[in-house]
Amino acid sequence: MTAIHFRLPYGYQEAPAWPALYWPFGEGFDPLNLVADIPHSLYYLNDIWRFTMLWSIIFSLVVYLPAGIWAFTTFAKSRTFKWNTLITIPLIFVFAGSLSSFVIGSIMGVALAFVYNSGFFVMSSWIPFLWGLIHVLVVLVGSYSTITAIL
Repeated sequence: MTAIHFRLPYGYQEAPAWPALYWPFGEGFDPLNLVADIPHSLYYLNDIWRFTMLWSIIFSLVVYLPAGIWAFTTFAKSRTFKWNTLITIPLIFVFAGSLSSFVIGSIMGVALAFVYNSGFFVMSSWIPFLWGLIHVLVVLVGSYSTITAIL
């Protein structure tokens, strides 16, 4: 944690436990409590980076693992490779997807932390979740060859 405490709200000790997703619109909802929701907010660069990177990796696993299994079954039906080679295909998909999501999630997390910290904004724990989802949706949209040719 950094030693900069000049803008932290009173009573803030540490980041909430991951994943820290909450639903504030339950019973006893008060919109004024959303302005300073200290227990569910992220302030430190390390915490913002960690939350964004973890959500990016989790969402990418949801995409790349089924894609690797699909590639495995496609190649298994065609019988072009040996079984020991086929088994590595889903592992390669998961490793490559996780590595790329780690890099992109890290870049997004640090950029988000710089923007939020420089503007003295309070980051909800939902923001890294949404940016991880946006990252994977952009990857899915880019996977269609006609979309990338048009863009």
